[in-house]
Order: sequence, then C-alpha cells, then structure tokens
Amino acid sequence: MTFAWSYSRLKNYETCPKRHWHYDIAKDVGDGNVAQGEGHDTHKAFEQRVSHDTPLPLPLVQHEAMLAKLCSLPGERYTELKLALTEGYQPVGFFDKRVWFRTVIDFCAMINDKVCTVIDYKTGRPQPDTTQLQLMSATVMHYMPKVRRVRAALLFVNHNKVEREEYTPESLPEIWSEVLPRVAKLEMAVKTTDFPPSPNGLCKRYCNVTSCPYHGRGTH
Repeated sequence: MTFAWSYSRLKNYETCPKRHWHYDIAKDVGDGNVAQGEGHDTHKAFEQRVSHDTPLPLPLVQHEAMLAKLCSLPGERYTELKLALTEGYQPVGFFDKRVWFRTVIDFCAMINDKVCTVIDYKTGRPQPDTTQLQLMSATVMHYMPKVRRVRAALLFVNHNKVEREEYTPESLPEIWSEVLPRVAKLEMAVKTTDFPPSPNGLCKRYCNVTSCPYHGRGTH
C-alpha cells in the first residue's frame, strides 16, 4: 500500500509519535475530546452558511460578519474542497490508491484562474504554524497551473486572529524542500513501526494513551 499522509498526520506525529500511532494508525484509543466535537460542528455550520446560505445556529451567530465577508469575495467559491496528490505532485482522486498527500480546504475562492484565496478555520488557540498554509497553497497550484498567486490564511475564529501568507509558483521548491525531510521521518516511522513517546503538554490532560509511561504526567 502506498504511504499516504496529510498535514494533520504530520503534525500529530511531530507532536508525539506514540500518540499518533494509537490515535491515527492503530486507532485503538478513543479521543473523547469535547473541543474536537465542537470544532467539527462549527466547521459544518460554516460550510452550510457559505455554500447554502443556511443561518448560523445561535451559539455561532457572532461569526456571521466574518462569513458574510468571505461570501462577498469575488470569484467562484468552494467549501470543504478535497484535493490529493501523487508522490510526483500530480492531482489524483481523493481516495485513489496512488494518493500520497491529502488536504481538505475549508474555504476557497478563485478569481479568473489567476488568484486564489484559501482559508482554514481554527477553533482552538492561535498557534503560529505556516506548514498548513504552505501545503494548501502548493496543492492548489499543482491542481491549477494557471494560478499565479495564492492568498492563504488560518482564521482563529474564537480569538479574532488571522495568520496570513502569500505564495506563488516560485514558492513551490522552497515549500517542498522544507516539508519533505519531515515527511521522510514520518514515512520511515510507518515502515519500521517505530513510534516512541515524546512527552509534552498534552500528556497530563489531553491524551488517552494509558499505556504510555508519561500518561497523566507529561513535561514539567
């Protein structure tokens, strides 16, 4: 089977290989994370608002102005856009057996096939990380070779904060040269089934891997 990855898998592996193994690969540990469930519900409500003009549920109405602004952007809009690449950066079906990388873009707006806006909604605390912006943008440019500029953003919707970057086709070599060594480590871990624990701030309250020696303790 072809090795396949995503931004979330790479991030989870780099946070803690052992946690990634149990949560994402073996799947022998349930999350039970209330915040994660709320995040899923928020994403679904945002998708319905942007795609079908469905009013936001009462707990989310404070985000109406932000979504109305997105809806006013020129160009063709897409929500929950599922894109995938082969190892040679060729577009491929999301569930194709040749898939190497997958991404789901929460919001995308295309302007005249030249300029693209891509956005991911974040319901957690702001964390500086441009990797996801790079990967979304690179994938769009591989799919749409006419695109000359991608405006990418993470919207931390509960904290009134936006992380923005802009990329062009000239950015692609730098993006992949930065990401590929990290992906190689993940691929090697999958091949060798080597997923050691890496204690961090999640251990004490946000990890259900009870077999880990750091469970309930984490870093000090």
